[in-house]
Amino acid sequence: MPRAKQSGSLTGSKHFKKPKDTPPSTPPSTPESTLTPEQEMDARVRARLKERFQQTAQTIGNAAQAVGSGVKAVNNAAKTVRRGFTGGSAIVTNSSDTSLKQAVEIAQQYGVGEIDIKEMLGTDPYKADADIPELRAVDANREKLKIQRQNNALEVRHEKIKQGRKVVAIATEQRKFIGDFVDFSTAGIETATKVVKNQVADTKYQIEQSKLEQTEEQLIQQQIATQGTLNFTAGIEQEWDLKFQSQQAKNDRLKLEVEGSIQDNERKREELEAKLLEG
Repeated sequence: MPRAKQSGSLTGSKHFKKPKDTPPSTPPSTPESTLTPEQEMDARVRARLKERFQQTAQTIGNAAQAVGSGVKAVNNAAKTVRRGFTGGSAIVTNSSDTSLKQAVEIAQQYGVGEIDIKEMLGTDPYKADADIPELRAVDANREKLKIQRQNNALEVRHEKIKQGRKVVAIATEQRKFIGDFVDFSTAGIETATKVVKNQVADTKYQIEQSKLEQTEEQLIQQQIATQGTLNFTAGIEQEWDLKFQSQQAKNDRLKLEVEGSIQDNERKREELEAKLLEG
């Protein structure tokens, strides 16, 4: 239910009782409830946001549908091209007069139109645009002078046309001249781009140089480690050789001890046999 307009609410009069500030809350569901200005503002903001979100969703849906339709149109166009092409420009079938009219329309955009030759030639080639069957010398001279003046006007107009063509030619060359400056600026940008690319290439080269230097240092470190391993190999080989010699010496002592024991046993056996024989 819309809130009734209170007196003084627009002008800020002192007699207008300003409603107490209340925190935003959901208005009661009863039809007789009255919304505070803050609640009305909050409701309007929420409604606008909801409307915008709905419009955005609708726009996205329309865009997706348009994309799908575009894809279908492209597919249909591809099928149509395969069937044949009859030409899309009317100039293919237009007559030369029609094309000439189009050229005149282009010139008329710049205030230039074609000359009506029939109007300027007149209807009678033997008269100065007037029906005069007889002429006196004075009149003829006067008409000739008139025609001469008309010719002078035509020559002036002709020269004006030539001048206009020169102006158009100069304007055309001026535009080409401006285009040359654009090309010149473009060439400068392209040259500057090449300098940047050159610097990028040089930086990459330095990076590869640094990687090479790092790899060389790693090679030197590996060579040092390998040399140390080789040095250890000679010592280990000598160590095991000494261990082998020590083991051989032990074996020799054991052999001597065994042989001595055998000789002692033989001697004792012989002594025992001699005693037995003596007895």
